[in-house]
Amino acid sequence: MGNRRNFGSVNARTSKSTGHKYYEARYRPPIEARAKWPNLPQYITKNFPQRHMAEAWLSEAKSEIDDGRWIPPVIASNRSAAFQVTFGEYAANFVENRRKKNGEPLAITTKQKYEQYLRDYLIPVLGNKLMGGITPKDIQAWADTMPLGAAGEGGAIKRKVWELLRAIFNHAVETPLDMDGTTLLTKSPVLIEVSKPCSDVAYGNVSAEELETLYQAMTPRFAPVIYLIGIMGMRPGEVTALQRQDIVLADDLSGGIIHITKTAKPIRVPDSETGGGHRDILIGRPKTRGSVRDLEIPASLAGILDKHIRTYVLDAPDSFLFTGERTHTVVDDQRLRNAWYNARRSVPRLEQRGLRLYDLRHRAASVVKTYTNSDKTIMKVMGHTQLSTDLHYQHAIDSENAKILEGMEHDIRGLHRSPNSEKVVYEDAPRQQLGMTSQLPATPIDDAESTPELMSEYVKSMPLNTQVAFLEAMTDDVRTAILNVLPFGVAKKILAHISEKA
Repeated sequence: MGNRRNFGSVNARTSKSTGHKYYEARYRPPIEARAKWPNLPQYITKNFPQRHMAEAWLSEAKSEIDDGRWIPPVIASNRSAAFQVTFGEYAANFVENRRKKNGEPLAITTKQKYEQYLRDYLIPVLGNKLMGGITPKDIQAWADTMPLGAAGEGGAIKRKVWELLRAIFNHAVETPLDMDGTTLLTKSPVLIEVSKPCSDVAYGNVSAEELETLYQAMTPRFAPVIYLIGIMGMRPGEVTALQRQDIVLADDLSGGIIHITKTAKPIRVPDSETGGGHRDILIGRPKTRGSVRDLEIPASLAGILDKHIRTYVLDAPDSFLFTGERTHTVVDDQRLRNAWYNARRSVPRLEQRGLRLYDLRHRAASVVKTYTNSDKTIMKVMGHTQLSTDLHYQHAIDSENAKILEGMEHDIRGLHRSPNSEKVVYEDAPRQQLGMTSQLPATPIDDAESTPELMSEYVKSMPLNTQVAFLEAMTDDVRTAILNVLPFGVAKKILAHISEKA
Protein backbone atom coordinates (compact mmCIF):
# COMPACT_ATOMS: atom_id res chain seq x y z
CA MET A 1 0.00 0.00 0.00
CA GLY A 2 1.45 3.32 -0.97
CA ASN A 3 1.76 6.44 1.09
CA ARG A 4 1.32 9.45 -1.17
CA ARG A 5 3.03 12.67 -0.14
CA ASN A 6 3.45 16.17 -1.53
CA PHE A 7 6.94 15.04 -2.51
CA GLY A 8 7.77 11.48 -3.49
CA SER A 9 6.23 8.29 -2.18
CA VAL A 10 6.93 5.42 0.23
CA ASN A 11 5.63 1.94 -0.59
CA ALA A 12 5.77 -1.23 1.49
CA ARG A 13 7.32 -4.17 -0.37
CA THR A 14 8.04 -7.83 0.36
CA SER A 15 11.18 -9.55 -0.92
CA LYS A 16 10.33 -12.55 -3.11
CA SER A 17 13.57 -14.31 -2.21
CA THR A 18 13.58 -13.84 1.59
CA GLY A 19 10.03 -12.82 2.44
CA HIS A 20 11.32 -9.82 4.39
CA LYS A 21 9.35 -6.57 4.36
CA TYR A 22 11.01 -3.30 3.32
CA TYR A 23 10.04 0.22 2.27
CA GLU A 24 10.74 1.67 -1.14
CA ALA A 25 11.08 5.44 -1.30
CA ARG A 26 11.23 7.28 -4.60
CA TYR A 27 10.89 10.73 -6.13
CA ARG A 28 11.24 12.47 -9.47
CA PRO A 29 14.52 14.40 -9.87
CA PRO A 30 14.09 18.16 -10.53
CA ILE A 31 13.34 18.96 -14.16
CA GLU A 32 16.06 21.63 -14.37
CA ALA A 33 18.69 19.02 -13.38
CA ARG A 34 18.21 17.16 -16.66
CA ALA A 35 19.93 19.97 -18.55
CA LYS A 36 23.15 19.14 -16.68
CA TRP A 37 22.58 15.39 -16.33
CA PRO A 38 20.49 14.32 -19.32
CA ASN A 39 20.76 10.63 -18.47
CA LEU A 40 19.00 10.91 -15.12
CA PRO A 41 16.51 8.08 -14.45
CA GLN A 42 12.78 8.86 -14.27
CA TYR A 43 12.77 8.16 -10.52
CA ILE A 44 15.43 8.23 -7.81
CA THR A 45 14.78 5.14 -5.67
CA LYS A 46 16.18 3.72 -2.43
CA ASN A 47 15.06 0.91 -0.10
CA PHE A 48 14.94 1.06 3.71
CA PRO A 49 14.14 -1.44 6.46
CA GLN A 50 11.85 1.02 8.29
CA ARG A 51 9.29 3.59 7.11
CA HIS A 52 10.63 6.53 9.13
CA MET A 53 14.05 6.14 7.49
CA ALA A 54 12.45 6.35 4.06
CA GLU A 55 10.48 9.43 5.12
CA ALA A 56 13.61 11.15 6.41
CA TRP A 57 15.47 10.43 3.17
CA LEU A 58 12.71 12.01 1.10
CA SER A 59 12.60 15.06 3.38
CA GLU A 60 16.36 15.58 2.95
CA ALA A 61 16.08 15.28 -0.84
CA LYS A 62 13.20 17.83 -0.88
CA SER A 63 15.27 20.25 1.22
CA GLU A 64 18.29 19.93 -1.14
CA ILE A 65 16.10 20.59 -4.19
CA ASP A 66 14.48 23.62 -2.60
CA ASP A 67 17.87 25.07 -1.60
CA GLY A 68 19.48 24.36 -4.99
CA ARG A 69 21.97 21.94 -3.41
CA TRP A 70 20.69 18.75 -5.03
CA ILE A 71 22.97 16.50 -7.07
CA PRO A 72 22.27 12.91 -8.17
CA PRO A 73 22.83 10.53 -5.22
CA VAL A 74 25.33 8.42 -7.16
CA ILE A 75 27.52 11.48 -7.71
CA ALA A 76 27.24 12.49 -4.07
CA SER A 77 28.27 8.97 -3.06
CA ASN A 78 31.25 8.99 -5.41
CA ARG A 79 32.47 12.30 -3.99
CA SER A 80 32.89 10.66 -0.61
CA ALA A 81 34.05 7.28 -1.95
CA ALA A 82 37.73 8.14 -1.40
CA PHE A 83 37.09 7.88 2.34
CA GLN A 84 35.26 4.58 2.02
CA VAL A 85 37.90 2.44 0.29
CA THR A 86 41.39 1.54 1.50
CA PHE A 87 44.51 1.58 -0.63
CA GLY A 88 44.76 -2.19 -0.29
CA GLU A 89 41.25 -2.69 -1.68
CA TYR A 90 41.67 -0.20 -4.51
CA ALA A 91 45.14 -1.46 -5.49
CA ALA A 92 44.01 -5.10 -5.57
CA ASN A 93 41.08 -4.19 -7.83
CA PHE A 94 43.39 -2.08 -10.03
CA VAL A 95 45.77 -5.00 -10.64
CA GLU A 96 42.96 -7.50 -11.14
CA ASN A 97 41.24 -5.41 -13.83
CA ARG A 98 44.26 -3.69 -15.36
CA ARG A 99 44.48 -3.82 -19.16
CA LYS A 100 47.23 -3.17 -21.66
CA LYS A 101 47.01 -0.10 -23.88
CA ASN A 102 45.56 -2.27 -26.67
CA GLY A 103 42.77 -3.48 -24.39
CA GLU A 104 44.15 -6.96 -23.84
CA PRO A 105 44.36 -8.33 -20.27
CA LEU A 106 47.74 -8.36 -18.56
CA ALA A 107 49.89 -11.46 -18.97
CA ILE A 108 49.67 -13.75 -15.97
CA THR A 109 53.35 -13.16 -15.21
CA THR A 110 52.88 -9.39 -15.21
CA LYS A 111 49.85 -9.64 -12.93
CA GLN A 112 51.76 -11.90 -10.51
CA LYS A 113 54.67 -9.46 -10.52
CA TYR A 114 52.35 -6.57 -9.60
CA GLU A 115 50.73 -8.66 -6.87
CA GLN A 116 54.17 -9.36 -5.44
CA TYR A 117 55.01 -5.65 -5.44
CA LEU A 118 51.79 -4.95 -3.54
CA ARG A 119 52.31 -7.79 -1.09
CA ASP A 120 55.99 -7.16 -0.35
CA TYR A 121 56.39 -3.38 -0.60
CA LEU A 122 53.15 -1.36 -0.70
CA ILE A 123 50.44 -3.06 1.37
CA PRO A 124 52.60 -3.26 4.55
CA VAL A 125 52.93 0.56 4.52
CA LEU A 126 49.78 1.87 2.82
CA GLY A 127 47.33 -1.04 2.77
CA ASN A 128 44.99 0.02 5.61
CA LYS A 129 44.98 3.73 4.81
CA LEU A 130 41.91 5.27 3.12
CA MET A 131 42.62 6.45 -0.42
CA GLY A 132 41.35 9.95 0.34
CA GLY A 133 43.55 10.21 3.44
CA ILE A 134 46.92 9.31 1.88
CA THR A 135 49.23 12.33 1.69
CA PRO A 136 52.61 13.04 0.10
CA LYS A 137 54.07 12.48 3.57
CA ASP A 138 52.72 8.90 3.51
CA ILE A 139 54.26 8.32 0.08
CA GLN A 140 57.61 9.56 1.39
CA ALA A 141 57.27 7.19 4.35
CA TRP A 142 56.88 4.33 1.86
CA ALA A 143 59.95 5.47 -0.09
CA ASP A 144 61.96 5.49 3.12
CA THR A 145 61.22 1.78 3.62
CA MET A 146 63.19 0.98 0.44
CA PRO A 147 66.61 2.64 0.91
CA LEU A 148 69.27 2.19 -1.75
CA GLY A 149 72.70 0.71 -1.18
CA ALA A 150 75.88 2.74 -1.43
CA ALA A 151 76.36 1.70 -5.06
CA GLY A 152 72.69 2.08 -5.98
CA GLU A 153 71.65 -1.47 -5.11
CA GLY A 154 67.87 -1.85 -4.98
CA GLY A 155 67.29 1.04 -7.37
CA ALA A 156 65.74 -1.07 -10.13
CA ILE A 157 63.08 -2.73 -7.96
CA LYS A 158 62.27 0.52 -6.15
CA ARG A 159 61.69 2.22 -9.51
CA LYS A 160 59.33 -0.57 -10.64
CA VAL A 161 57.32 -0.45 -7.41
CA TRP A 162 57.11 3.34 -7.68
CA GLU A 163 55.82 3.04 -11.26
CA LEU A 164 53.02 0.76 -10.05
CA LEU A 165 52.21 3.11 -7.15
CA ARG A 166 52.07 6.10 -9.50
CA ALA A 167 49.82 4.20 -11.95
CA ILE A 168 47.37 3.29 -9.16
CA PHE A 169 46.93 6.90 -8.02
CA ASN A 170 46.84 8.23 -11.60
CA HIS A 171 43.99 5.81 -12.25
CA ALA A 172 42.13 7.16 -9.19
CA VAL A 173 42.61 10.73 -10.46
CA GLU A 174 41.75 10.13 -14.13
CA THR A 175 38.99 7.47 -14.18
CA PRO A 176 35.40 8.86 -14.11
CA LEU A 177 33.02 7.14 -11.70
CA ASP A 178 29.80 8.61 -13.06
CA MET A 179 28.18 10.74 -15.76
CA ASP A 180 29.36 13.88 -14.01
CA GLY A 181 33.00 12.87 -14.49
CA THR A 182 33.54 12.50 -10.75
CA THR A 183 36.81 10.75 -9.94
CA LEU A 184 37.87 9.08 -6.74
CA LEU A 185 40.65 11.64 -6.19
CA THR A 186 41.23 15.11 -7.56
CA LYS A 187 45.02 14.97 -7.31
CA SER A 188 47.68 12.35 -6.72
CA PRO A 189 49.74 12.32 -3.52
CA VAL A 190 52.66 10.76 -5.44
CA LEU A 191 54.80 13.88 -5.82
CA ILE A 192 58.23 12.28 -5.44
CA GLU A 193 59.99 10.59 -8.35
CA VAL A 194 62.21 7.53 -8.07
CA SER A 195 64.90 7.85 -10.73
CA LYS A 196 65.89 5.03 -13.02
CA PRO A 197 69.12 3.36 -11.88
CA CYS A 198 72.33 4.46 -13.57
CA SER A 199 72.97 2.29 -16.62
CA ASP A 200 76.68 2.08 -15.79
CA VAL A 201 75.81 0.37 -12.53
CA ALA A 202 73.15 -1.85 -14.03
CA TYR A 203 74.92 -2.99 -17.19
CA GLY A 204 78.60 -2.17 -17.40
CA ASN A 205 80.64 -3.02 -20.46
CA VAL A 206 81.49 -6.61 -21.30
CA SER A 207 84.48 -7.09 -23.57
CA ALA A 208 84.86 -9.97 -26.03
CA GLU A 209 87.49 -11.50 -23.78
CA GLU A 210 85.21 -11.29 -20.74
CA LEU A 211 82.35 -12.83 -22.73
CA GLU A 212 84.62 -15.72 -23.69
CA THR A 213 85.64 -16.21 -20.05
CA LEU A 214 81.97 -16.37 -19.09
CA TYR A 215 81.33 -18.90 -21.84
CA GLN A 216 84.17 -21.12 -20.66
CA ALA A 217 83.05 -20.90 -17.02
CA MET A 218 79.36 -21.57 -17.73
CA THR A 219 77.92 -25.01 -17.04
CA PRO A 220 78.55 -26.83 -20.38
CA ARG A 221 74.89 -27.69 -21.04
CA PHE A 222 74.02 -23.98 -20.71
CA ALA A 223 77.17 -22.45 -22.25
CA PRO A 224 75.60 -21.37 -25.62
CA VAL A 225 73.21 -19.17 -23.63
CA ILE A 226 76.12 -16.73 -23.17
CA TYR A 227 76.48 -16.21 -26.94
CA LEU A 228 72.77 -16.27 -27.74
CA ILE A 229 72.23 -13.37 -25.34
CA GLY A 230 75.61 -11.63 -25.46
CA ILE A 231 76.10 -11.75 -29.25
CA MET A 232 72.71 -12.52 -30.81
CA GLY A 233 70.88 -10.17 -28.42
CA MET A 234 68.12 -12.58 -27.45
CA ARG A 235 66.18 -12.17 -24.20
CA PRO A 236 66.85 -14.87 -21.58
CA GLY A 237 63.22 -16.00 -21.74
CA GLU A 238 63.44 -16.32 -25.53
CA VAL A 239 66.56 -18.46 -25.18
CA THR A 240 64.99 -20.70 -22.54
CA ALA A 241 61.94 -21.29 -24.75
CA LEU A 242 63.97 -22.42 -27.79
CA GLN A 243 63.12 -25.85 -29.12
CA ARG A 244 64.95 -28.05 -31.57
CA GLN A 245 62.52 -27.06 -34.34
CA ASP A 246 63.41 -23.37 -33.85
CA ILE A 247 67.03 -23.88 -34.96
CA VAL A 248 67.58 -24.45 -38.69
CA LEU A 249 71.26 -25.00 -39.52
CA ALA A 250 72.82 -25.17 -42.96
CA ASP A 251 74.07 -28.64 -43.89
CA ASP A 252 77.65 -27.35 -44.06
CA LEU A 253 77.20 -25.30 -40.83
CA SER A 254 77.89 -22.11 -42.77
CA GLY A 255 74.99 -20.42 -40.98
CA GLY A 256 71.33 -20.89 -40.22
CA ILE A 257 68.19 -19.32 -38.79
CA ILE A 258 66.80 -19.00 -35.26
CA HIS A 259 63.01 -18.71 -35.24
CA ILE A 260 61.93 -16.70 -32.17
CA THR A 261 58.20 -17.26 -31.64
CA LYS A 262 57.77 -17.69 -27.87
CA THR A 263 59.25 -16.94 -24.49
CA ALA A 264 59.53 -18.71 -21.13
CA LYS A 265 58.22 -16.97 -18.03
CA PRO A 266 58.26 -18.15 -14.40
CA ILE A 267 54.83 -18.20 -12.77
CA ARG A 268 53.42 -19.11 -9.38
CA VAL A 269 50.74 -21.81 -9.49
CA PRO A 270 48.43 -21.46 -6.45
CA ASP A 271 47.34 -24.51 -4.44
CA SER A 272 43.69 -24.12 -3.39
CA GLU A 273 43.98 -26.84 -0.74
CA THR A 274 47.02 -25.56 1.13
CA GLY A 275 46.76 -21.90 0.24
CA GLY A 276 50.36 -22.03 -0.92
CA GLY A 277 51.67 -22.71 -4.40
CA HIS A 278 54.66 -23.74 -6.48
CA ARG A 279 56.77 -22.26 -9.26
CA ASP A 280 56.41 -23.36 -12.85
CA ILE A 281 57.57 -22.23 -16.29
CA LEU A 282 54.98 -20.88 -18.72
CA ILE A 283 55.82 -21.00 -22.43
CA GLY A 284 53.84 -18.25 -24.09
CA ARG A 285 53.83 -15.36 -26.51
CA PRO A 286 56.89 -13.08 -26.70
CA LYS A 287 56.97 -9.67 -25.07
CA THR A 288 55.77 -7.70 -28.13
CA ARG A 289 54.79 -8.27 -31.76
CA GLY A 290 58.28 -7.16 -32.76
CA SER A 291 59.75 -9.90 -30.57
CA VAL A 292 58.59 -12.52 -33.08
CA ARG A 293 61.49 -12.57 -35.51
CA ASP A 294 64.09 -14.64 -37.34
CA LEU A 295 67.80 -14.21 -36.59
CA GLU A 296 70.54 -15.25 -38.99
CA ILE A 297 73.15 -17.41 -37.28
CA PRO A 298 76.85 -16.61 -37.83
CA ALA A 299 78.86 -19.58 -39.10
CA SER A 300 80.98 -19.90 -35.96
CA LEU A 301 77.90 -20.03 -33.75
CA ALA A 302 76.26 -22.59 -36.05
CA GLY A 303 79.00 -25.07 -35.12
CA ILE A 304 78.52 -24.40 -31.42
CA LEU A 305 74.76 -24.91 -31.64
CA ASP A 306 75.16 -28.07 -33.72
CA LYS A 307 77.46 -29.60 -31.11
CA HIS A 308 75.11 -28.57 -28.30
CA ILE A 309 72.05 -30.07 -30.01
CA ARG A 310 73.83 -33.37 -30.72
CA THR A 311 75.09 -33.56 -27.13
CA TYR A 312 72.24 -32.33 -24.95
CA VAL A 313 68.96 -32.14 -26.91
CA LEU A 314 66.52 -35.02 -27.32
CA ASP A 315 65.73 -36.06 -30.89
CA ALA A 316 62.25 -34.56 -31.19
CA PRO A 317 61.15 -31.28 -32.84
CA ASP A 318 59.61 -29.93 -29.62
CA SER A 319 62.57 -30.83 -27.40
CA PHE A 320 63.89 -27.81 -25.52
CA LEU A 321 67.48 -26.72 -26.15
CA PHE A 322 68.25 -26.05 -22.51
CA THR A 323 66.94 -28.57 -19.99
CA GLY A 324 67.58 -30.00 -16.57
CA GLU A 325 70.16 -32.77 -16.54
CA ARG A 326 67.79 -35.30 -14.99
CA THR A 327 64.34 -34.04 -16.00
CA HIS A 328 65.08 -33.12 -19.63
CA THR A 329 62.28 -30.56 -19.33
CA VAL A 330 62.74 -26.83 -19.88
CA VAL A 331 65.32 -25.48 -17.45
CA ASP A 332 64.02 -23.56 -14.44
CA ASP A 333 64.97 -19.89 -14.53
CA GLN A 334 66.50 -20.12 -11.05
CA ARG A 335 68.74 -23.00 -12.10
CA LEU A 336 69.93 -20.98 -15.08
CA ARG A 337 70.58 -17.96 -12.87
CA ASN A 338 72.59 -20.10 -10.46
CA ALA A 339 74.75 -21.32 -13.35
CA TRP A 340 75.18 -17.68 -14.39
CA TYR A 341 76.21 -16.61 -10.89
CA ASN A 342 78.88 -19.32 -10.83
CA ALA A 343 80.19 -18.28 -14.25
CA ARG A 344 80.16 -14.58 -13.31
CA ARG A 345 82.65 -15.23 -10.52
CA SER A 346 85.25 -15.93 -13.21
CA VAL A 347 85.26 -12.21 -14.08
CA PRO A 348 85.74 -10.29 -10.79
CA ARG A 349 84.88 -6.93 -12.35
CA LEU A 350 81.49 -8.17 -13.48
CA GLU A 351 80.90 -10.02 -10.23
CA GLN A 352 81.54 -6.83 -8.28
CA ARG A 353 78.99 -4.96 -10.40
CA GLY A 354 76.40 -7.68 -10.01
CA LEU A 355 75.96 -7.99 -13.78
CA ARG A 356 72.71 -9.78 -14.61
CA LEU A 357 72.38 -12.40 -17.32
CA TYR A 358 69.90 -10.05 -19.06
CA ASP A 359 72.59 -7.35 -19.17
CA LEU A 360 74.46 -9.37 -21.79
CA ARG A 361 71.62 -8.40 -24.14
CA HIS A 362 72.56 -4.74 -23.64
CA ARG A 363 76.12 -5.71 -24.47
CA ALA A 364 74.87 -7.25 -27.72
CA ALA A 365 72.82 -4.16 -28.59
CA SER A 366 75.83 -1.89 -28.03
CA VAL A 367 78.05 -4.04 -30.23
CA VAL A 368 75.43 -4.41 -32.97
CA LYS A 369 75.23 -0.61 -33.19
CA THR A 370 78.86 -0.60 -34.34
CA TYR A 371 77.94 -2.79 -37.32
CA THR A 372 75.24 -0.58 -38.87
CA ASN A 373 73.77 2.93 -38.77
CA SER A 374 70.24 1.66 -39.38
CA ASP A 375 68.34 1.97 -36.09
CA LYS A 376 65.39 0.14 -37.60
CA THR A 377 67.57 -2.83 -38.50
CA ILE A 378 68.96 -2.89 -34.97
CA MET A 379 65.45 -2.87 -33.52
CA LYS A 380 64.44 -5.69 -35.84
CA VAL A 381 67.36 -7.81 -34.66
CA MET A 382 66.76 -6.98 -30.99
CA GLY A 383 62.99 -7.45 -31.21
CA HIS A 384 62.07 -3.87 -30.26
CA THR A 385 58.95 -1.98 -31.36
CA GLN A 386 59.61 1.53 -29.96
CA LEU A 387 61.16 3.75 -32.64
CA SER A 388 62.91 7.08 -32.36
CA THR A 389 61.48 10.20 -34.03
CA ASP A 390 63.39 9.91 -37.29
CA LEU A 391 63.22 6.12 -37.49
CA HIS A 392 60.13 6.30 -39.69
CA TYR A 393 62.40 7.21 -42.59
CA GLN A 394 64.84 4.36 -42.17
CA HIS A 395 64.54 0.87 -43.61
CA ALA A 396 65.69 -2.56 -42.45
CA ILE A 397 67.34 -3.72 -45.67
CA ASP A 398 69.27 -6.88 -46.48
CA SER A 399 72.60 -5.08 -46.79
CA GLU A 400 72.29 -3.82 -43.19
CA ASN A 401 71.34 -7.30 -41.95
CA ALA A 402 74.40 -8.65 -43.74
CA LYS A 403 76.62 -6.14 -41.93
CA ILE A 404 75.22 -7.27 -38.60
CA LEU A 405 75.65 -10.96 -39.44
CA GLU A 406 79.24 -10.36 -40.51
CA GLY A 407 79.88 -8.34 -37.37
CA MET A 408 78.53 -11.14 -35.18
CA GLU A 409 80.74 -13.60 -37.04
CA HIS A 410 83.82 -11.48 -36.34
CA ASP A 411 82.71 -11.04 -32.72
CA ILE A 412 82.68 -14.79 -32.21
CA ARG A 413 85.79 -15.46 -34.29
CA GLY A 414 87.65 -12.80 -32.33
CA LEU A 415 87.36 -14.91 -29.18
CA HIS A 416 90.48 -17.06 -28.81
CA ARG A 417 89.20 -20.13 -27.03
CA SER A 418 91.50 -22.77 -25.59
CA PRO A 419 90.36 -26.42 -25.63
CA ASN A 420 89.16 -28.05 -22.43
CA SER A 421 87.51 -31.29 -21.52
CA GLU A 422 84.05 -29.79 -21.46
CA LYS A 423 83.89 -27.74 -24.66
CA VAL A 424 84.72 -28.19 -28.30
CA VAL A 425 86.77 -25.44 -29.97
CA TYR A 426 84.87 -24.25 -33.03
CA GLU A 427 87.08 -21.32 -34.02
CA ASP A 428 90.50 -22.72 -34.77
CA ALA A 429 89.89 -26.46 -35.06
CA PRO A 430 87.76 -26.42 -38.23
CA ARG A 431 90.15 -24.01 -39.94
CA GLN A 432 93.12 -26.22 -39.12
CA GLN A 433 91.24 -29.17 -40.59
CA LEU A 434 90.81 -27.12 -43.76
CA GLY A 435 94.52 -26.39 -43.92
CA MET A 436 94.18 -22.81 -42.65
CA THR A 437 96.35 -21.10 -40.04
CA SER A 438 94.78 -19.15 -37.16
CA GLN A 439 96.88 -16.02 -37.64
CA LEU A 440 97.35 -13.58 -40.53
CA PRO A 441 100.81 -13.20 -42.03
CA ALA A 442 102.68 -10.12 -40.92
CA THR A 443 103.61 -9.04 -44.48
CA PRO A 444 101.23 -7.58 -47.08
CA ILE A 445 100.10 -9.61 -50.06
CA ASP A 446 101.46 -7.70 -53.01
CA ASP A 447 101.92 -4.09 -51.96
CA ALA A 448 101.08 -1.67 -49.21
CA GLU A 449 97.55 -1.19 -50.52
CA SER A 450 96.62 -4.90 -50.93
CA THR A 451 95.95 -6.27 -47.46
CA PRO A 452 94.19 -9.62 -46.80
CA GLU A 453 91.15 -7.72 -45.59
CA LEU A 454 90.93 -5.71 -48.81
CA MET A 455 91.44 -8.76 -51.01
CA SER A 456 88.79 -10.69 -49.08
CA GLU A 457 86.24 -7.98 -49.94
CA TYR A 458 86.96 -8.55 -53.63
CA VAL A 459 86.66 -12.31 -53.18
CA LYS A 460 83.30 -12.07 -51.41
CA SER A 461 81.83 -10.15 -54.36
CA MET A 462 82.75 -12.92 -56.85
CA PRO A 463 80.79 -16.00 -57.93
CA LEU A 464 82.04 -19.24 -56.37
CA ASN A 465 83.86 -20.50 -59.50
CA THR A 466 85.65 -17.18 -59.87
CA GLN A 467 86.59 -17.24 -56.17
CA VAL A 468 88.15 -20.67 -56.59
CA ALA A 469 90.08 -19.70 -59.73
CA PHE A 470 91.26 -16.44 -58.16
CA LEU A 471 92.61 -18.10 -55.01
CA GLU A 472 94.20 -21.00 -56.89
CA ALA A 473 96.41 -18.47 -58.66
CA MET A 474 97.73 -17.21 -55.31
CA THR A 475 100.68 -18.54 -53.38
CA ASP A 476 99.87 -20.71 -50.37
CA ASP A 477 100.71 -17.96 -47.87
CA VAL A 478 98.59 -15.36 -49.62
CA ARG A 479 95.68 -17.76 -50.14
CA THR A 480 95.73 -18.74 -46.45
CA ALA A 481 95.84 -15.10 -45.37
CA ILE A 482 92.74 -14.26 -47.43
CA LEU A 483 90.84 -17.35 -46.29
CA ASN A 484 91.52 -16.43 -42.68
CA VAL A 485 89.56 -13.19 -42.93
CA LEU A 486 86.70 -14.55 -45.03
CA PRO A 487 83.54 -15.68 -43.21
CA PHE A 488 84.01 -19.30 -42.19
CA GLY A 489 81.13 -20.59 -44.34
CA VAL A 490 82.49 -18.86 -47.46
CA ALA A 491 86.00 -20.14 -46.85
CA LYS A 492 84.76 -23.68 -46.31
CA LYS A 493 82.83 -23.73 -49.62
CA ILE A 494 85.85 -22.41 -51.53
CA LEU A 495 88.23 -24.99 -50.07
CA ALA A 496 85.74 -27.78 -50.73
CA HIS A 497 85.79 -26.92 -54.45
CA ILE A 498 89.58 -26.60 -54.47
CA SER A 499 89.87 -30.05 -52.88
CA GLU A 500 87.49 -31.56 -55.46
CA LYS A 501 89.56 -30.18 -58.33
CA ALA A 502 92.75 -31.49 -56.73
